[in-house]
Amino acid sequence: MMTKITCIILITITIICFSLTCYSIDLPYISFGERKNESQMRTDEKNTDRKSFESNKPSIDLSKPLTLKQCINIALKESPTMKVANIDLTEQEMSIQDAKSNYYPEVGVSGRYMFSDKIDFGWEKENYYSSLDASYLIWDHGQRKSTLKQAEARKQAEYSRYQRTAQSLIFNVIRAYYGLLEAEKIISVDEQVLDISKHNVEKVQAFVEKGLSIEADLATARVQQANNELTLINDLNSLNIARANLAVILGLDPETQIQVIDDPDYEVYVKTGLIETEEILAEDMKAQSMKSRPELAELNANMTVLELAAELAKLERWPKLYADTHYGIALSDYLRERESINKYRTWDVMARLTYPLYDAGRSKRMVQKAELALKKIDENKTELEQSIALEVRQAYLDFERAKKSLEISAVQVEDAKMSLEVTQGRYDLNDATLIELLDIQSRYARALTNRVRAFYDYKIARRALEKAMGILQ
Repeated sequence: MMTKITCIILITITIICFSLTCYSIDLPYISFGERKNESQMRTDEKNTDRKSFESNKPSIDLSKPLTLKQCINIALKESPTMKVANIDLTEQEMSIQDAKSNYYPEVGVSGRYMFSDKIDFGWEKENYYSSLDASYLIWDHGQRKSTLKQAEARKQAEYSRYQRTAQSLIFNVIRAYYGLLEAEKIISVDEQVLDISKHNVEKVQAFVEKGLSIEADLATARVQQANNELTLINDLNSLNIARANLAVILGLDPETQIQVIDDPDYEVYVKTGLIETEEILAEDMKAQSMKSRPELAELNANMTVLELAAELAKLERWPKLYADTHYGIALSDYLRERESINKYRTWDVMARLTYPLYDAGRSKRMVQKAELALKKIDENKTELEQSIALEVRQAYLDFERAKKSLEISAVQVEDAKMSLEVTQGRYDLNDATLIELLDIQSRYARALTNRVRAFYDYKIARRALEKAMGILQ
C-alpha cells in the first residue's frame, strides 16, 4: 500500500514539474530560484530607490532654520497625502503577490462531523472524518501570466500616481517656502519705509517749529506714518499666515514656528540687480514633458491594464486543465477498531478539464467592454497631451515674464531711490513740497516691494516650469 501511495505522489509531482517545465514562459517567478522578467526588475528597482530614499531622510531639528531641501524631505515623510500614496503603492505590491500565488498548488486540510440515518447524532467515533486535498492548475492558456502582467501594470499606474502626488507636494512646498521668504522681506521693506516716514514727521515737526511749514503738513506726514504702520500690521499678519501654511503643507501643526534659510541669490540680486538665468528651448520642454510627465505614464499603464483585460476576457472561453489529489482517513473506523491506520486511508489522483460551453454571451460582452474602454482612454490620451502642451507653454511664458521682471524691478528701485534722495534734498532746501516728497516715498516703497516679489516670483516660476515638464524633484 505504501508503495502505491508513494508512486501516486511521485506521479503527481512529476505532472506538476513537467507542466512547469513545458510552460516555463508562463511562469515569471518560482520560489526554487528567482526568475524575473525585465519589467518586473525595473519595477523592483524603482521600489528599492523609493524605499532607500525614504529611509535615508535625515532627522530635522525644527529649532534651526530649514533649507528648501529639508522642507521637502519633511513633507515627503510627514505629509498625510504621501502616507496615503505609500499605502496605495503597498496595496498594489500585495496584488502582485496575489497574482503570483496562482502559480502554486492549493493545499487544504479538512475535518468533518456527520450523522445520518445510519449513524446516530452524538459524539461517537463514527461521526468523524478527516482529509488532505491538493489542487494545481496545470494549463490555462496564459491567464495567470496575463493576470500577473495586469497586476504589474496596475502597480506601474499607481507608481506614476505616486510620482504625480510627490511632484505636486514638492511644488506646494516650494511655493509656500518662497512665499514665507517673500513675506519676511516685505516686512523688512515695511520697516524701512516706516523709518523714512518717522524721519519725515520729525523733519516736518522741526520745520513747523522754525516757521518753515504749517501744521497741516505735520498732520499729512503723520497720516502717512499711520498708513505705513497699518501696512506693517497687515503684512505681519500675512507673514504669520504664510508660516502656518508652510507648516501644514509639511504635515506639521500650524502653530509650529518654522524658520527658513533665505535663497543666497537674493542678496546677490539686491546688490547687483542681476541673477544667473538660463535659456530653455520650447521644443525641448515639450519633448521632455511628453517623456517625463507622470500623468502620461499612468495613462499608458492603464491602457496596458485594459489591453490585458480584453485578453483575459478572450481567454475565459478556453478550457483549463487541473491536477487534483485527495488523501483521507476514516477516523470513525480507525478509532473503533484500533488496527493499522493503513486499512482506513483512502487516496485518489485525477486530471480535471473544465470548458465553458455557454455563458449567455458574458465573455463576449467583457471583450467588447474592454475594447470600448481602450477607445475611450485613447481619446483621453490625446486630450491629456494637448493639456500638458498648453500647461508647458503657459509655464514657459510665465517664466520668461518673471525673468524680464527681475531686470525691470532692479532698475525701478535704483531710479526710485535716486528720485527720493533728490526730492529729500530739495525738501530740506524748501524747494519741494511735502506732497511731492510723500509721493516719491510711496513710489520707492512700491519699487522695493516689486523687487521682492519679482525675485520670488521668478524662483517659483522656474520650479513651476520644471513641474510642467515632469522633472521637478
